Amino acid sequence: MKIDNNKQPGKTRSLFLLKTLNHAVLCAVATLGTAQAAPYVEGGRAGDPNSWRSAEFNAEWGLGAINAQQAYAAGYTGKGVKLGIFDQPVYAAHPEFSGTNKVVTLVTSGIREYTDPYIPVKAGDPFRYDGSPTVGSDGKLGSHGTHVGGIAAGSRDGSPMHGVAFDAQIISADNGDPGPEDGIILGNDGAVYKAGWDALIASGARIINNSWGIGITDRFDQGGRDPAFPHFTVQDAQLQFDQIQPLLGTRPGGAYEGAIAAARSGIVTIFAAGNDYNLNNPDAIAGLAYFVPDIAPNWLTVAALQVNPDTSSPDPYTISTFSSRCGYTASFCVSAPGTRVYSAVIGGTGADDLTVGYGNKSGTSMAAPHVAGSVAVLMERFPYMTGAQVASVLRTTATDMGTPGVDSLYGWGMINLGKAIDGPSMLVTEQDIPVELRVDGAYGSGQFVADLPGVGAIVDAGKPTQRVCSGLQCGLDVWRNDIAGHGGLTKEGIGTLVLTGDNTYSGPTLVNEGRLAINGSLASAVTVNDGGVVGGNGRIASLIANQGGNVAPGNSIGTLQVAGDVTFQPGSAYAVEVSPTASDLIIAGGKATVDGATVALSLENSPTLLAASGVNNLLGRQLDILQAAGGIEGRFSEVLPNYAFLGGNLAYSASGVQLTVARNAASFSSLGLTPNQRSVASAAEQLGAGNALYETLLLSSSTAVAQQAFQQLSGEIHPAVGTLLINHSRYLRDAVGDRLRQDALYDANTPTDADSNLWVKALGAWGKSDGGHDNANSNSSIGGLLIGGDGLISEGTRLGFVTGYSDSSLSMGDGTHSSAEVDSYHLGAYLGHEIDALRLSVGGAYSWHRIDVKRELQWAEVSGREKTKRDARTGQVFTEAAYRLDLQPMVLEPFANLAYVHLDSDSFHEKGDSAALHGGDDRRDALLSTLGVRASHSLALSRTQQLQLSGSLGWQHNLSNTRSEQDLAFAGSTDTFAVQSVSMDRNAAVIGARAGLAVARDVRVNLDYNGVLGARDKSHGVGLTLDWQF
Repeated sequence: MKIDNNKQPGKTRSLFLLKTLNHAVLCAVATLGTAQAAPYVEGGRAGDPNSWRSAEFNAEWGLGAINAQQAYAAGYTGKGVKLGIFDQPVYAAHPEFSGTNKVVTLVTSGIREYTDPYIPVKAGDPFRYDGSPTVGSDGKLGSHGTHVGGIAAGSRDGSPMHGVAFDAQIISADNGDPGPEDGIILGNDGAVYKAGWDALIASGARIINNSWGIGITDRFDQGGRDPAFPHFTVQDAQLQFDQIQPLLGTRPGGAYEGAIAAARSGIVTIFAAGNDYNLNNPDAIAGLAYFVPDIAPNWLTVAALQVNPDTSSPDPYTISTFSSRCGYTASFCVSAPGTRVYSAVIGGTGADDLTVGYGNKSGTSMAAPHVAGSVAVLMERFPYMTGAQVASVLRTTATDMGTPGVDSLYGWGMINLGKAIDGPSMLVTEQDIPVELRVDGAYGSGQFVADLPGVGAIVDAGKPTQRVCSGLQCGLDVWRNDIAGHGGLTKEGIGTLVLTGDNTYSGPTLVNEGRLAINGSLASAVTVNDGGVVGGNGRIASLIANQGGNVAPGNSIGTLQVAGDVTFQPGSAYAVEVSPTASDLIIAGGKATVDGATVALSLENSPTLLAASGVNNLLGRQLDILQAAGGIEGRFSEVLPNYAFLGGNLAYSASGVQLTVARNAASFSSLGLTPNQRSVASAAEQLGAGNALYETLLLSSSTAVAQQAFQQLSGEIHPAVGTLLINHSRYLRDAVGDRLRQDALYDANTPTDADSNLWVKALGAWGKSDGGHDNANSNSSIGGLLIGGDGLISEGTRLGFVTGYSDSSLSMGDGTHSSAEVDSYHLGAYLGHEIDALRLSVGGAYSWHRIDVKRELQWAEVSGREKTKRDARTGQVFTEAAYRLDLQPMVLEPFANLAYVHLDSDSFHEKGDSAALHGGDDRRDALLSTLGVRASHSLALSRTQQLQLSGSLGWQHNLSNTRSEQDLAFAGSTDTFAVQSVSMDRNAAVIGARAGLAVARDVRVNLDYNGVLGARDKSHGVGLTLDWQF
């Protein structure tokens, strides 16, 4: 292959231009670097193909001709795919290739094998190519690779044009050979080419475009146009290959050895057919797969098309006048736009006068990158497919041109991306290729292996093309085309493949792993093997389920029709999904043979029934699951699995099998783990058939799911809120107690005292309750502000009042998904009296509470939300006696206190669905006694300032009933059930610490900690108090 810029009529002289027309116009783009363009805003929209037909799109007519806009609208642009260009270098600095790492240039070097008569190099000379533009034999910088790269993958950014796979990455390798194509086999320098091939293979490129060739000799010039003259035939190509074959495995044969190695490694290897007019066949490099047939699945030869000048013709496109025919390469040849294609170019004679721009070029060189870009788009569309499979999709979805079917002029026809994104249109064997165009050994096994490995799986592990299968299609894909052919389909991988077309392919369909859903029709016999599942609502020819194979009609509940026989082998399973109104069904036109297979009963994953006003009962319904016009032979061995509360029985008739869903012996409450679960389960079962909650629980798929439901349904948070309010009542009386214990508070003669005082306390606390085995854990918190004022009413006696606001929260754990918020308002009074070392105090308070409870139901497929608001009140009285012992330097104070708290919470009705609860008033009393001792000590910080430190330790004993229990009922029911939350602790340790400091003569700041540590409930509080004397 050589390049010659002389345009001799009828003669192919261009390696890269491959018949570039002289009117290639450089659009001056020197100004591109001087003007600041506005940031590009993509106008294309998902699902709207026409929105992608921008001026940039329309500048390159080939994009619309191959229906690229449909691929873009579906979200496929070649993103993440490495596309190799083996050509003159793609000029990475051209604005068409803007973007980070848009073009990766491979550097190659070595020692030449060939003395080139067209450029000043000879065998033995060193070579090194690094992407720098080089001057060709015409004295101008080579622009061919840049033009090809723009067609394949130029950026879509508002520039004058864009390529087919505009989001693909270009991997550019320089073949160092400006031409011309003169038919000399050794003219493709083996060392230079092999270095390029090796670098491209190692780069991870999945596609390599080759817009170059060997060329044919002068004697075929006229033959390309005139049938009266000799033209290049398959026999002439064979003579070329006969010269190539001895070179394979040697350094001089590197150009050909590298191409074979690329295709054998799984890279889609694309070659331009040549520009020798359409009576000539491609040369031996473009048709190499004919002579080395094992590489044919990964090989594409490309003829060029032009707009049909005959406007009266129904065919909008025809073969370009210059293009070689597909000829003997037809079974792996496609056609693509190649005349007057607009793309990026460079100009000049060297680095000093290099210019960038855009221009039109013609040739199969321009057709080939349309195919390369299309393959890149399809590799994004089908991330799980091999290169050979993507090439097959592109071939079989091409728009037929010329003689129906594969023909020697157009091959498979004009590529059609809009159709190709919907999957293959044929599963090919040699029987699908005309006899005169068949290539022995070129079509593989005839089975198309669709391996959907799952999202995140590694594909091509250990190869340069290793990648993560990240597209959603790796787990679920839909092929929408009608699939013909004599080949078959094998489903592998854990993902699901859905076929929606009218599929007439005649080879076998094997489901070895994952799921195959037929939602259209299938003329193929289907066999499901171990690990495979077949389903869908379509029609198939026949069905065999082998050991470990599963048949699951529908896409939820549905009917699978079988034209012929159905066979269930031992160890296979018929997965029957049922609902209260329907079930899966197989309808066979032939005989059904059942040899000990199992029926795997499953319940439809339907939306939650909780909100339904009326629900059909599943029990006792007889559902048809198998009908066979040719009769039923044999029996299923059993019905599995047994659901939490359901089982199934089978009945047989001459031509059918019926399934009856029945209640098993397990009561709802028998599966409860805790008293609460058993209590709520028993109440739910009493709701009876037709109740939405009852029917929802009846469909529980397992014991664990039923227990999860009972846990969430119990409403344990309602009694827990009452306990919370009783426990949180202590923060007000603790604040009052701290106030009444301050030094010199009762001495009217103290110089720093006054008749009255104002104090403010900010409080915060958090706690945790351990529910153990029977109850749910919970976390609580409180924050608030208390304001008090007091004064001496007589010597040693102080009277005060307190008010404030607090916000409490409660969050239940252990899968209850429930929470509560409480807004509280407080008002109280207190009295303190000191007689020498003895201090007596008494107080009372009343609090108003607004409670907001939410319960989120989330188990299996069920979801619901219940909520209510209600009011509550707490009243409390408290008293304490303490005696002060002055044991310098420490003061000890034994104390005893007693508190009585009364809770009165209103009845409530939750809003929500059938799982909503209602309950009556919650009235409770608590009587708490505490015995303990306090210690305090003063530290002099200065002559006028002291830090007061104190601590306390006590034992709290609950003298009342500690149970936290409430009777609840479900919506529409009067049957109550008792629910308990974590009980109050009978005994608990009470600890406290306090630091106080006078920051001014009349202002004092106190920081305190207090905690209550019981066996079940542990809470910790901190407070900041500001005392102001006036």
